[in-house]
Amino acid sequence: MAFLHRVPFTLDAYRLGYLPGFREDCTYQQDQYCGFDHPVGILDNDFHNPDLKQYLERFFEYEPRVGIVGDAYDEAGVARYVDAVREIKASYPDAELVIVPKCRAAIEAIPDDIVLGYSRGYADRLAHEFSDLCEWRGRRVHILGGSPPKQRDVVDQLTRPTLTGDPPADIVGLDWNGAHRVAQFGEFWTADGWDDSGRDADHATVRETVRQSLKQTREFWQTHGVWPRSSPNETGLAVEYRGPTTSDLESAACERCGANIWTITRGPSVVEYDTSAVLGYCSYDCYFTHRQRNYLEELAGEQSVVFPAR
Repeated sequence: MAFLHRVPFTLDAYRLGYLPGFREDCTYQQDQYCGFDHPVGILDNDFHNPDLKQYLERFFEYEPRVGIVGDAYDEAGVARYVDAVREIKASYPDAELVIVPKCRAAIEAIPDDIVLGYSRGYADRLAHEFSDLCEWRGRRVHILGGSPPKQRDVVDQLTRPTLTGDPPADIVGLDWNGAHRVAQFGEFWTADGWDDSGRDADHATVRETVRQSLKQTREFWQTHGVWPRSSPNETGLAVEYRGPTTSDLESAACERCGANIWTITRGPSVVEYDTSAVLGYCSYDCYFTHRQRNYLEELAGEQSVVFPAR
């Protein structure tokens, strides 16, 4: 089960046993962490703006275990991605490489030794919209997106016995990033649906809410016998958080009142929140008021707040 995002969310996911990674036009956004050596387990492509040359460069740079190489809308697209897969395989024969077909012809054109990407979540064209289940059976499949119950339905449909004796699909991987999208509204996923109990809880941070969704997702798959009861990564990674600095600020305006923070005699206060935003304030009052009104939480507690020297 893969989880693609940035730190600190991927650190939590890694500790829980997920395969962490990101898209080829992104990073973990790890600049605030000293000695950071977080593995890139999966590398996705930017399907909105595909750049195969850039993807190959990033793959050889990060050396992930799994690569979602690209979305193929026709046989010509399949041919380009197959060439890319062969190029990668020449150097990384054990890499699990995925091509995502977006039409029936593409499914047929992708060689049997390459994993098919089954689009189930956020995408311009979902697998069930252009194909029949029988076309995926007998193939190795990675399910892209969709909540755990939706993914479980696909697993059942592609693997259960049929009257015609169709071979089952081999489900080699899953990924889903929906946990963060709703965590910003105080909701986390459970097997009984979305739980919004964190919406009015002052102590529930975005990070904690995402972590709860990740835990619940892991438990869901454990109950279905497809996730080990213990994680090999429970000790996590030893990283040191350095905190934000004024060089991380992208605006000269105080986030609350709009004053120029560089004209303040003592200099600005700098805060990094668990939303990944690094913001500047002209005073403690502006920081505290803006934080409270917007229900923000620092990324690493007091370490994420830097006040100017007195």
